[in-house]
Amino acid sequence: MSSRDDKRTCLVFGAGALGLGFLGPELGEAYERVYADVPQRSELLDRLERCGEYTFNETGLVARAVTVRGVRGILVTDSDALAAALDAAELVFTAVGEANLRNIAPALAAATKRRSPARPLRVLCSENGFEIAARLTRDVQQALGGDTAGRLRIGDTVMGRMCQLASPPPDGFTPVAPGLDWAVVAEPFFGIPVSARVIEGIERPAPALRPMNDAEFAAQEDVKMWAHNGPHAFLAFWGHLQGRERFCDLADDTRLMGMASKMMRDEVGPALLRKHGAALDRNFWHNYASTILRRIVCTCFRDTIARGTRSPMRKLDPLERLVTGVRGIAGGGIVPELYATTLAAAITVARSMGETDMDFRRVLTNHCGFDPEGEADLIGLIETRRDWLEREFASQ
Repeated sequence: MSSRDDKRTCLVFGAGALGLGFLGPELGEAYERVYADVPQRSELLDRLERCGEYTFNETGLVARAVTVRGVRGILVTDSDALAAALDAAELVFTAVGEANLRNIAPALAAATKRRSPARPLRVLCSENGFEIAARLTRDVQQALGGDTAGRLRIGDTVMGRMCQLASPPPDGFTPVAPGLDWAVVAEPFFGIPVSARVIEGIERPAPALRPMNDAEFAAQEDVKMWAHNGPHAFLAFWGHLQGRERFCDLADDTRLMGMASKMMRDEVGPALLRKHGAALDRNFWHNYASTILRRIVCTCFRDTIARGTRSPMRKLDPLERLVTGVRGIAGGGIVPELYATTLAAAITVARSMGETDMDFRRVLTNHCGFDPEGEADLIGLIETRRDWLEREFASQ
């Protein structure tokens, strides 16, 4: 399976860190991958179309450059090329960020019209967050002006691998292509949980895809949001308040890492296992929990604190990692003391960055969506943790 003619194709919207660092290598065994992106990525897309390959840097104990082959590149502004790629694709992945999904809805709607229920357009959303697929479905239906009549299936995925763009490439990292001044860096983490209904009917789906029923998939979503994004945010906002530059700078802070470990052990883990029961394998969870903090502060990955704290108000949305985590842990009968500290730190940083001019309480009620009456205890806990943070960092 080495030529273009004997592989099926999938289309990936977004030639960024996730598309190139996770989807590209994971899907290569089953699919030729066609990347579609904006003109700002034209130099890379042209390279992909001419040479059919790119490089990403896989981290671990040491970094290694990995060449990914069997890829193409097109501009999303080239309507004919995009339509042809959509028509040929067995699967479509979106990796453009939630805010940009609405921009691709018209192209998906047009492609849906050309499909049939026997060969529906299958779209898997790779963006972070809950109900991404539901929102994109509504956008496509609006662009269609009606129901999709069985010609479209959109579902969510769980992207477990940490990926980033580095510009310029740090020492020891290889650029994504010769002549380009940026690199893709990704950790080794394998397998993509997907909603089984989206890929049902596909013969020989990519081995990397892990189809799951609704209960299993919901458990994986919560693990990603509460147990990966949650401690990542905890360390990021704390590191920001300390004036640190990279996550690996935090690895030797035994008090901080101890708090993060306690949050996972005493808050996140029990809440996940109580909520999901048999749908969340206990052995999977304990193995995951024992490694995630080491992954986040990996020296070789060199992840920046700034990447972890970017757009803090978005991270404070009602369906995002911080609010859902606090509510989920509290819903399991556990006091989310350390998780609430993360939320308090995020609001503190958002206000200091000028992302909002609302006071602390209004962020909680007007933006995060906490009910002043029904969730008064949670609001009080978060405000208490805010006060604790202020005392903690008063001398800095």
